[in-house]
Amino acid sequence: MSVRESMIAEAVERMFAEATPGPAFDPALWATLVESGVPRLLRPESQGGAGEAWFDAAAVLQAAGAHAAAVPLADTLLAHTLLAQAGRELDDRVVRLSVAGPDGRPDPADLVALPDAHRLVLDPWGDTARCVWHEAGGGAPQAFELANAEGVRARLALASAAMLTGALRTAIALGVEYAGRRKAFGRPIGQFQAVQHPLAVAAEDVAASRAALDWAAAGLEAGGGEVAAAVARARAAEAAGRVAAIVHQVHGAIGFTAEHALHRSTRLLWHWRDRWGDEHDWHALLGARALAAGPEGLFDLLDGVEAG
Repeated sequence: MSVRESMIAEAVERMFAEATPGPAFDPALWATLVESGVPRLLRPESQGGAGEAWFDAAAVLQAAGAHAAAVPLADTLLAHTLLAQAGRELDDRVVRLSVAGPDGRPDPADLVALPDAHRLVLDPWGDTARCVWHEAGGGAPQAFELANAEGVRARLALASAAMLTGALRTAIALGVEYAGRRKAFGRPIGQFQAVQHPLAVAAEDVAASRAALDWAAAGLEAGGGEVAAAVARARAAEAAGRVAAIVHQVHGAIGFTAEHALHRSTRLLWHWRDRWGDEHDWHALLGARALAAGPEGLFDLLDGVEAG
């Protein structure tokens, strides 16, 4: 992580840490983020953003995921960069990014009301990304297309992988902390191999997700990264199910209660595991790329060489 990325991550970490946790939209937190320019991060520099700053965006979204922040930051960040590609401006209100699965199944977030929000309906699963813009407060929907659907999918993949990775980091930290203080038979349960082993598996999942996310961010900043982003998304989504199961087993019933912090992280994991395509969808895309590359191109594909 560079000095700039570290500074941005620390700043947004403070914003999220000072916010009151909760499932509902937090207008005070959103106002703080807007004042700091965070939702416009991926806009061109001429529009108050930092351009294709995907390492910064990954750090910001990991912080949002780690704190289960009650704001649709990933949606709005992505909407800004997609609308900028289409030459469209956007005010500082929140955006719900509605992305159905490849089979047409609805985005889980569409079931949650978000008053006074813009809505961008997106179908990125074809050769072009079809978009419909719904202005908050009414007005006729506006349809447009983005030619580089693969690039749109990569951005969706990276943003959702970052949200998942942040939540994974918090979940494993809570599991390790609880195992260190919860005692059974006179000693912390974290000293028992039956608890140590699954926590080690969970820690491997989190480390692999973070490494894949860094690879994807580097690829996107370099102007490519479609394969790496799909790998990061699939890897984080796979990890979400395993890590959530393990940390809840370590906590026992207490982790499911509304009073405990763990349920916020695991609810976010289950939510983002299904948003913008689940791991099966991203595996299918990767499989199609591998088949298209053929035997001679498979090694280059696995090595991150995406030309051809």
